[in-house]
Amino acid sequence: MLQSRSVRTSRHLPLLLGNRLPVRTADVSTGGFSLEAPFVFMPGSLLHGTLEVAGRELPFRGEVVWARPAGQPEAPSRMGVRFTEVAPEARCLLEE
Repeated sequence: MLQSRSVRTSRHLPLLLGNRLPVRTADVSTGGFSLEAPFVFMPGSLLHGTLEVAGRELPFRGEVVWARPAGQPEAPSRMGVRFTEVAPEARCLLEE
């Protein structure tokens, strides 16, 4: 059975992890996002926070599904996060 994947778009949206660590998304879809940060969480880590979309702060919960630690001291690490919980209005705003 073929699964459809949500379309990812390159969008840099403000994000607060744990409601206190500010980062930005590198790309985002209705299913999740990737982010670049000066730290890395390993796959399987559970995250929560708020995503700012269209001037609104929307809560989410997610799971890190992949992680690439930085290869150089000044380079950011990158992680992919799948939403496990997100407000329905967030999905609508992310489709725009």
